[in-house]
Amino acid sequence: MKKTTLIVALLLVSVSFAQVAGTSFEEPETFSGKYTDTGDPNIAHDLINNASEPLVDFTSVGGEMGFNATYVPYDTPNVGLTDGDDVGVTDKKPSSSVPFTAGTKGYRLSDIDGNYILEFDQVDLTGISSPGLSVDFLLSINSSNPSNGNYEGDGTTNESGSDRLRIYVRDITNSTEIDLFNSTGSDLDDLVPFDSGTGEYQLEWQNVLMGLPSSVVQLVIEGRNNAGGESFWLDNIMFVGAVGVTEQPIQQFSLYPNPATKGFVNITSKTTGAKNILIYDVLGKKVLQTALIGDRLDISKLNSGVYILKIEQGNNSATKKLVIK
Repeated sequence: MKKTTLIVALLLVSVSFAQVAGTSFEEPETFSGKYTDTGDPNIAHDLINNASEPLVDFTSVGGEMGFNATYVPYDTPNVGLTDGDDVGVTDKKPSSSVPFTAGTKGYRLSDIDGNYILEFDQVDLTGISSPGLSVDFLLSINSSNPSNGNYEGDGTTNESGSDRLRIYVRDITNSTEIDLFNSTGSDLDDLVPFDSGTGEYQLEWQNVLMGLPSSVVQLVIEGRNNAGGESFWLDNIMFVGAVGVTEQPIQQFSLYPNPATKGFVNITSKTTGAKNILIYDVLGKKVLQTALIGDRLDISKLNSGVYILKIEQGNNSATKKLVIK
C-alpha cells in the first residue's frame, strides 16, 4: 500500500520515538449502516452515539484516545446528518485495494452537509522530549472517472459547495493553534495525489507529521463536504516523544503537496511570521528566492524535477527535497 508523507521524516541521530498517546480506532465497536443525527440541523450541537449505528464518540478506557464529535450548520443550514450518512468509526475500507494504514478500522467523514468537528482527548506533553504528532488521512476521488476532480470551492465560505478539511492542534497551555493540514483557500482537488502520466487522481493515504511544544495539546479535525462521493478518512493517529540522548527536534515546518503537481506548495510552521524561501536545482543553481508571508508558495514557473528547498524563519531553518511533476 502506498502512502505519501507530506513532510520529510523526523530528523534523528541515534534516537527512537515512543508513542505517548494515539488511536487507530481499533477499540471502538463498529456497526454497519449509516449514522442519523437526531438533533436540529439548523443549530450547532453535540453529536451523540445512536444504538446500532456507527460510533461518532468514544470514551477512552485507558488504551486508545477518546474523541467527541460536534455538528455546526452552514450559514444557510441544510439537512446536515439527519438524512443518514457515512460518518464515524468504520471497518469499511476506502476501497478493496486500499486498506487502513493500521489495523482494520478507521474514521470516516462523508456527505456532512455542514461542518463536522472531531475533538480528541487532550494530551499532556509537558516534560516530553521532542514531542510530535503523526496523522494518516485520505481524500476520496471520483472513482467512476478518476481524471475528474471530486471537490468543490475553496473552503473559505461556510456553505454547500465549499469543501474543506483542516487538521490542527490546539495548544491549550499557550492558547494557540498549529496547522498540520489546512485546505482553506485551496481547491481540495489540488491536494489529492495526482499522476500526471495518466492524468488521474489517486486514492492514496497521506501523512502529516509535525513537531509540537511541550505543553497540553488537543488534536482537532474539521471537515466540510456535501456529497456521498466526498469522504475524508482518518487512521493511525500518534502523539510521540523521543527516547534516547542524542537527538534533533521534530520538523518545524510542513510542506505539502509533495510531489507538487498544481503549480504551488503550502509551507506551514509551528510559529508565525514571514518565511524566507530559497530553492535550488540539482546543480546548485538558485532558481527561486522570496519572502513568504502566508503559507502558499507559487512554483508555477519551475520545471518538473527535483529541487532543494531551504526555509528560514527567525532562528529556525530546514532543508527539504521538493519534487515537481
